[in-house]
Amino acid sequence: MAFKIPLKSLHSFTAKQAVESIYRMTSQAIDEKSNPSKESTEALKVLLECLEELRKHENSEVKLFTNQALKNPMDNLRDLESLLMLCERFKNKDLREDDFLISFEDSKTPKAAHSLQRKEVHFVLDNIRSAFNVGSFFRTGESFGLTHIHLCGYTATPENSKAAKSALGTQNWIDWSYWESSLECIEFLKNDGFCLYALETVQGAVELAEVRPKEKSALIFGNERYGLSAPILKRADQLVKLSLSGKKNSLNVGVCAGIVANHFKADS
Repeated sequence: MAFKIPLKSLHSFTAKQAVESIYRMTSQAIDEKSNPSKESTEALKVLLECLEELRKHENSEVKLFTNQALKNPMDNLRDLESLLMLCERFKNKDLREDDFLISFEDSKTPKAAHSLQRKEVHFVLDNIRSAFNVGSFFRTGESFGLTHIHLCGYTATPENSKAAKSALGTQNWIDWSYWESSLECIEFLKNDGFCLYALETVQGAVELAEVRPKEKSALIFGNERYGLSAPILKRADQLVKLSLSGKKNSLNVGVCAGIVANHFKADS
């Protein structure tokens, strides 16, 4: 079965995420071509559709990659192997996300957290890879009185057995909706009066303890490996980061959600 991604969700991918996905699709298309017993061209069809969609991406590096990829034919194994090499070349590049530079500098300055009263808080999950993490978001969101969870891109929904297992039944107690496109989701929330908070360790991000949440808050969390892409960060009203005391500068996304939800919780 071909590796499929909702086309609209591609617009929220980082450059690395886009190239990795095309690499995986190309590998499947090569397997498909290499097996003479298979007449299916589903993998190749999906690959071409995704490349055409990525041409519309806001990121200049993604556009450069897709334009180069689509210059060449994909009629045979040699063509697909050439595309695979193009992917590998881009994967070895230092792909950046426009002006949003992820910081890997660890902080050792602790600050006390606090929370304020608010009325409505939503989670927005952008292409979360782990279904178990999705279930954790449901459990955390319900525990802190959140009102809605938005599942975007290839984020698992509660029908997934792994998500349901870690949610422990909370998926039945909190409203949720699915969006193919993370960008459409956040535009909807912005138009509905929500203040968008993007959780990412980037230049210009404000420490969580300094954030004074609005009456309607949407907390946006990104992919465990790639984080949030530039198109999403550009649309956020505020970039937020956690202040950590140890040497490591990152937390599991589910753990991060618990800390942030405590700051924004509706019943405090």
